[in-house]
Amino acid sequence: MNRILSLFDCPLKDVKRLLPIISKQGFNAVQVSPLQKTKDDSTKDWWILYQPIGFEIGNRIGSKSELYDLCIEARKYGINIIVDAVINHTANKSDKEYLVPHEKVDIELLKNPDCFKERKQIDNWDSRYQVTNYCMGLPGLNPNNKIVQNKIINMLNEYIDVGVNGFRFDAAKSIALPNEGCDFFPIITYSLKRWIPLIYGEVLFADNRLIEEYAKYMKVLTNSDAYNKDSIIKFVENKDSYLSKDLGWTKNWTKEMVSDAYSNMVNYYPNTIYYARNYSDDWYEWQSDRVREANKKLIKH
Repeated sequence: MNRILSLFDCPLKDVKRLLPIISKQGFNAVQVSPLQKTKDDSTKDWWILYQPIGFEIGNRIGSKSELYDLCIEARKYGINIIVDAVINHTANKSDKEYLVPHEKVDIELLKNPDCFKERKQIDNWDSRYQVTNYCMGLPGLNPNNKIVQNKIINMLNEYIDVGVNGFRFDAAKSIALPNEGCDFFPIITYSLKRWIPLIYGEVLFADNRLIEEYAKYMKVLTNSDAYNKDSIIKFVENKDSYLSKDLGWTKNWTKEMVSDAYSNMVNYYPNTIYYARNYSDDWYEWQSDRVREANKKLIKH
């Protein structure tokens, strides 16, 4: 059973300081923000963390050495550190040239056009072909390209060397599966240098058939249901539902509404994630008695 706390946009030094409270609240894992270098170190906009220029560790959230220190300390509390890995796309050049890779992007990727997907924007999210072959507003990486695969494998293994015990694969739904002609996920997951307790991919608004296919290679982070509840990571709210202008379906919920929904959800799902709301006093809700008591609940069968 996994009770995960998502501390998005929280510096690693602060996560380390909060470990005693995280443990007391009944969480056994913490998901931290992407740590890949971004195209603009000066901006504090939350979305910039999802515009990486490559696979090197270290940005405003923290350095490689700070991640190492966090993992060492988290182990004392029996808490797994999960890193959000951006593996589907890179930073773009500008708002106007949004499907063109930024000039700071890894030079080996830039000089190999085959490292990228077709420069076409998804306009039909019900089309599985478009979702996996076109771009979602940023330059999409070609998951079948061996250069791309090797760079991602090297990054994940570097995280493992530091002590990371889990990965969230951002935008996993946009990466095709073996039954669709793409060997990305089996190659990536089977190339890790040691067993990792928790790996999950973001697959939102998906039916059971698609969830079951992704679940062959990882757990599935989703807002959908599944026949096999152990195969998914379930959530009430995430950064997109709270912060996104387009997807913000929970931004008008009170913090009490979110926690009440979470308290009900943990009755039925063995793997859940609680998002600490950013940039407001609501952020402290994860420290409430309501959330602590929810994490003590046993699963109803």
